[in-house]
This record gives sequence, C-alpha cells and structure tokens, in this order.
Amino acid sequence: MRNKIFWLTGLPCSGKTTIAKELARRINAEILDGDDIRKISNNQDFTIEGREKHMLSVAELAYRFSKYVNVVVALVSPIKTVREKIKEKYPNVIEIYIKCDIEECKRRDVKGMYDKAIKGEIRNFTGIDAPYEEPDIERNKTHTHTTFVDTEVFDVKQCIDVILERHYEFKKFSLFIGRWQPLHDGHKTLFDKVRKEGKNILIGIRDTEITENDPFSVQERIEMINKQVPDAKIVVLPDIEEVVYGRKVGWGIRELKLDGNIEKISATKIREKMKK
Repeated sequence: MRNKIFWLTGLPCSGKTTIAKELARRINAEILDGDDIRKISNNQDFTIEGREKHMLSVAELAYRFSKYVNVVVALVSPIKTVREKIKEKYPNVIEIYIKCDIEECKRRDVKGMYDKAIKGEIRNFTGIDAPYEEPDIERNKTHTHTTFVDTEVFDVKQCIDVILERHYEFKKFSLFIGRWQPLHDGHKTLFDKVRKEGKNILIGIRDTEITENDPFSVQERIEMINKQVPDAKIVVLPDIEEVVYGRKVGWGIRELKLDGNIEKISATKIREKMKK
C-alpha cells in the first residue's frame, strides 16, 4: 500500500513552500522542493522540454519515497498535460493547486524574482514570459485528486485543514512485527482476524541479515507482502530483540490464538522445503 503524494502546484510565491512545510509537519511527510532538487541535480533548464523532464523526474523520485512515507512536492509544475500524465502514471498523486493572483505573488516576492523577470534578467519565468496552465476548474469540481486552495482567502491553517479534510485520514493500526521469512498462511490468518475487527494492518519488517535461515532481503519481503497483503502498511524496523514498555497508554499488547492446524504452520519448515 503506497503512501500519498501531495503535489502542490502554482505560481512562484503563491505559498507552496509555506503550505508544504506545515502539511509535512502535520502528517510526518518528506518534502521534495523543486528548487532544492534543481540545485542538487544542477539543472537550470527552464524551457518547456526542461520543465517537463524536471517534473517527471520529481514525480518518479516522489513515487519511490512513497513506499516508505507520505510525500509533499512543492513545484511550480506549470504544464497541465504533464501534471495529468503524472497523475495517470502514479495513482497516489493528489494535485493541490495553490491559487493566488499574480499581483499578490509579486507583492509577496521578497527575492525580487518577478522584477528581474520583467527586466529580462531572468528568462522563462512562470507568470511573466512563460505561462502557467491552471487546472480545469469545471472538470476538477468532482475530480478526487485535485483540490483548489486560495491563499488570498485562507490562512495557512485553513488551507491545511481543507487538504486534510478531503484527502487524509489519521488511522490507527494493529502492528505485527516479524521476519516474514517467508510470509505464509498462518500470518495471513492473523491479518484476517484483525481485519474482521475493522482494524488496519501495519506490518513491521525486522531488518535481519541475509543468511541461510533468513534468505529473503528486505526488498524481497516488501514485494512479497505488497503482493499478498495489498491493504497493509509496511515499515522497516531494526532487528528487534525484545519489546519493552513502561505503561500501556492508549495501546495494548495481545496474543492471537488460532486453530491447531494454522498454529502448526512453520516458516522454518517452509524454508527447509524451499532448500530441497
């Protein structure tokens, strides 16, 4: 189960970075800022072709991060067709249009970028000599992966509340910690029992060394679980030796008992058969 990618698009100085930082803080997400990525990749190509390449590269990076954490992208991303292509390729992308009138964006511009663009000191600057293509308002009234947030009307908290109310649910999980070497029917029976109780499944993979007894890498186990338990959230944990707690405040520890035949399923015996 992939985490969400919140793709914040809009004119320079519309409020993308400010909203991205607060949204990431609220949902414990990784931020991918378009300007920072350009500096890392030393990419200063602001042509239409360069922007498309940059948008697609950021999307692929965000998708890879989303295996492990929610992601917030703050990127002008002015080309509508490319944004649509990204949403089609990566279904966990949610487009958030940070709407703000260009005159207000100019007023907020403490770096003077708009003035430099007007004077010709900066080329291909979005809103001056390069267009920004807004999302289709009519189409997006019912499009579940696009939300309009007007930063001239709402403050930061109100913007975040709109985004979270529409696109995010703070869930509680039942945690299962194991090596999953390999995942078997006994494990899946445990998940089914918790699932029937209406609870969400969080699978913690112990980061064990690859040995004869533990032959599967972490990535192989992630792929195994994604294929067989697609509704589960996965986290990779250090190789936990024991679980220690002081007081149970708001959570509990319990052992689930299964019927005799299921209890007899052994990952060790399965591995032995795999070796043969």
